Order: sequence, then structure tokens, then C-alpha cells
Amino acid sequence: MSRLTFGPRAVQSLPLLPRRVQLCFNRAFEDIEKNPRSPTPNANVHALEGYSNVWTLRYLERGGGWRGIYAIDGQEVVFVVFGHRKSVYAQLHALLPPEGEYLSRTSVERRR
Repeated sequence: MSRLTFGPRAVQSLPLLPRRVQLCFNRAFEDIEKNPRSPTPNANVHALEGYSNVWTLRYLERGGGWRGIYAIDGQEVVFVVFGHRKSVYAQLHALLPPEGEYLSRTSVERRR
């Protein structure tokens, strides 16, 4: 079982999502803790291309797609940022190290 944590940008961005999206992510967190690499009924996940340990949790609904981006650092799952697919990736690139590098809990804390 993994330990779920949230980086500074994730803490700021999650409350800004619509309430129904927050509730969906909250249901998915338990599944992510059990197996952060495997999709479940509450968690549609896939690896982020170009990174060995960065994953995307997707909540899809009519009229929009919401994302939670997280890194798997050993037994810890660190959420980096939440947002709509149209904007979350632009925010994410400012928070990620160069492509191909491992994203650790420490680097998430430093990249505010």
C-alpha cells in the first residue's frame, strides 16, 4: 500500500475544482493508494509520456476532462497539481524537471 501525499501546488489547486470533480478525485484516492499504476472503477490512470514515474489520474465527464498529476516515489504517491486538461499541462511543465528525469517528493516541494 502506498502513502498518498500532496505537494504545495496540489494543495492549492484541488479546492479550486468544481465540487463534483473534487468528490470524484476523493473516491479515487483510496484506489490510487492501493495500486497507483492500475486503473480501477474510480481511477482512470496512465503514465505521462517522457517520465518514468509521473502518472495522470483522469476524471472524464461530458463537457470537460479533469486531471490530477502525481509522481510515484518509492512507496509514496505525491500529487503535483490538479486542473482541467486545457490548463493543467502548462502548469505542470513549470513544476517538472527536464524530460526523462525522475520526479521525487523533494523536487515537488522545491518546484512551487
